[in-house]
Amino acid sequence: MQDNFWALYTVAFGWIVLVAIASVLYRKIKSKPMRIVKPENSLFMERWTSGRSLRNFVSRLGGARNCLFVAVTRNELIVRPHFPFTMFFLPEIYGLEIVVPRSAVRSVEIKSGLLGSSVLLNIDRSPGESFRLELRLRAPTEFAQAMVS
Repeated sequence: MQDNFWALYTVAFGWIVLVAIASVLYRKIKSKPMRIVKPENSLFMERWTSGRSLRNFVSRLGGARNCLFVAVTRNELIVRPHFPFTMFFLPEIYGLEIVVPRSAVRSVEIKSGLLGSSVLLNIDRSPGESFRLELRLRAPTEFAQAMVS
């Protein structure tokens, strides 16, 4: 019985290592960073914040709690997870790695609720493809001001 446990443990651990290596290779091939690089001349920047993509059922269930980096530059909106949350294909599964031109953001709406305020963004990714993103920021008004400036 003890030998079966260790064999199962070894196989499970091996799969986890293989998926981690595959996710790192995927990010390298797609030129996606593993670690956050602070953009130059950012109008707004917040680290270790929360959010979720409202793109589909799976992304609505998942999300990021206190592990996202959000920045607004003159040209782009950047939402990325911090390391180690870049591993295991989590950003791809939950749609939480977004770099889009600011012009692709169609609306910014601040909503207040029982659990605090959130920012809802309507984003056009490509012609005919749009999605919504919900961010829980510590400074939602400053974010909204940076998006319209």
